[in-house]
Amino acid sequence: MGRKVGRVARTSLFLVGDWLVYGEARWNGGQRFEKMPGEQSARYIEAMQETGLELRTLMDAAYVARSVPYAERRPHLTFEHHKAVASLKSEDERGEWLEKADKQGLSTRRLRKSIQLGHVATKSEMQTPEASRGIDNHIPWVNGLLRWWKKFEESGWVENATREQLDAVLADLREVEALLEKLKDARDEKEAVIDVQ
Repeated sequence: MGRKVGRVARTSLFLVGDWLVYGEARWNGGQRFEKMPGEQSARYIEAMQETGLELRTLMDAAYVARSVPYAERRPHLTFEHHKAVASLKSEDERGEWLEKADKQGLSTRRLRKSIQLGHVATKSEMQTPEASRGIDNHIPWVNGLLRWWKKFEESGWVENATREQLDAVLADLREVEALLEKLKDARDEKEAVIDVQ
């Protein structure tokens, strides 16, 4: 039973991706939904409601399904393994890396690093040098959010969005709002301590 559950888990995002790619071919003349902002919002909002999956997950599923056709897929590898090779243009190159990942039991992290290096990464190449290790900070995340917002604005999505679509995005960003409130509270507590002293 565990093997069957594992097989379903490994293929579920491919099933979703293949379904979306089929929809693009059937109702969109083969043009990708994400290339058509108005169409994207309608089709992907519907897909989000049907599947319960986030927009980014749906777009990733379609991208990987489109980039790695069924005949190239390895049933013993995860969706993430296939996602790691999806940007490679050559079928032979994708096949070569999937073969290595399958036969050598490469994790997705090691597969990505290996593709970057051009050879299977050694154990020492997988370790981050001590001097390069830092603490996580918020700047990359803030920059990513700002880039996302800029793309949203430039595409005209905000002006064309329905009330339901805007509510969905606001619901997704509620966690960011809660985080900002926690930071403000922490700052206010520090100011109160300074005032007392």
